Amino acid sequence: MTETTVAAVRPPTSLLLTLLGASTMTIMASATITPSLPGMEQHFAAEPSAQLLVRLVLTLPGLAIMLAAPLLAKLSGRTGRVPVLVGCLVLYVLGGGSGLLLDSLPALLAGRALLGVGIAGIMTTSTALLADHHAPSEHGRVLGLQGAAMGFGGVIALLLGGLLAAVDWRGPFAVYLLALPLVVLVLRYVPEAPVPPSDDSAPVASSPWRPRLLGMYALIFVGVVVFYTVPTQAPFWLAEVGGAGPAVIGVLMAVLNLATTLVGLGFRRLRARWTFPALAAATFVAYAAGLVVLGTASTLWTAALGMVVIGIGIGLQNPTINGWVVASTAPGTRTRALGLLTSALFLGQFSSPLIAQPVIDGAGMGMTFILAGALAVLIAVLVTLPRLGGRRS
Repeated sequence: MTETTVAAVRPPTSLLLTLLGASTMTIMASATITPSLPGMEQHFAAEPSAQLLVRLVLTLPGLAIMLAAPLLAKLSGRTGRVPVLVGCLVLYVLGGGSGLLLDSLPALLAGRALLGVGIAGIMTTSTALLADHHAPSEHGRVLGLQGAAMGFGGVIALLLGGLLAAVDWRGPFAVYLLALPLVVLVLRYVPEAPVPPSDDSAPVASSPWRPRLLGMYALIFVGVVVFYTVPTQAPFWLAEVGGAGPAVIGVLMAVLNLATTLVGLGFRRLRARWTFPALAAATFVAYAAGLVVLGTASTLWTAALGMVVIGIGIGLQNPTINGWVVASTAPGTRTRALGLLTSALFLGQFSSPLIAQPVIDGAGMGMTFILAGALAVLIAVLVTLPRLGGRRS
């Protein structure tokens, strides 16, 4: 692949909006169909192991993403990032939209696995293309906008999923068809990625397996393990402490995503003032504060406050860790490093309920949130240590 340099002028807005739209598709993957699960379980009640298989419909894409992301990142280094992005958007439409037609759980699971492969490629290439088409000084702005777009996509997914599921359990699967026009937009507005000039102040890695990068993969893994206790456990806790029903829980989850969006919109200013280690520490401080407030809440309003603070942490996490990885890798290594980062992220999602459940059984749900907050405090301290945080600003 021929390498050129990024022009000094800012790339067209059409390119930025197209890549932000592609990024938004990734956050819609699971949240969109969550309201469909009861209706789906009822529809397939006669099939063997229907309860288990219906829950796998929600979680299987994460396993596929975890396995496929490094492979697709490596492929993009050979074929180019745009072809992989286009191909994975097509897989997203086919795999996600298959739920509108398929009428057996094994076939539906195969479609969800295909969706996961599509998401893996979209996540790694869209972030790499955003970084490659913008100068290093612009990375804070565009990655913050990416985080905001993903947070806003989560709000839309929750609202659309609920409305469409009220019509028919298959309804939310139509949301995946929104990626179809993005295929046309990527082909029209996103050229193959040029290689941006290196930031000489950054220690740049030529291998995605360098210890510094391994630490970032570990950071995203722990961060997701910590905050993913909220979407997996908070609905039960909100019902216990405040009697919240599905509608109220949906609104609170949407508010959490709205907080994420607002932080993403302001990330450029934060990045101009704070180093990556400081931003990572702030991420885990927000997690710690929000989780402790949530875990000690005795009213719905207090629990809601905790969730908003956790949303601030989520809004900081993605642009911070993505930006740190981008700044610490050579352009040719970028997609492979982002692929491994994506795998670590979804390994955290997969692991979070498995780690949390024994703690819940032994200590209770409120104490589980508090202990997750204590872990976040420890990580916030560790990431500021010079040996771990490094000197990168």
